[in-house]
Order: sequence, then structure tokens, then C-alpha cells
Amino acid sequence: MNQLKIVLPFLASLGVYFLALNSPMYKQMNQPHSVDDEIKSIPVKSFK
Repeated sequence: MNQLKIVLPFLASLGVYFLALNSPMYKQMNQPHSVDDEIKSIPVKSFK
């Protein structure tokens, strides 16, 4: 029982770590995003 008290915080921290790795926010942060999606061209009408 005494050994379980020592090991339990390490197991809990590993569990939280693996839950965080599988979270949608972590996956969204690590997605390769394209610069083309962020830059949008503004159409300019030509003057006569």
C-alpha cells in the first residue's frame, strides 16, 4: 500500500500527459497551416 502512494502521482501525471496529447486543441495547434489561407486578396476596381 505504501508503494502505491509513491507510484500513484507518477501514473496520474502520465495519464494527464497522454490525455493532453490526444486533445483536439493540441491537434489543432500542431496542424500545418497554409499562409495562403490567411492572406486574402482585396479586389480593387480600376479607375478610368
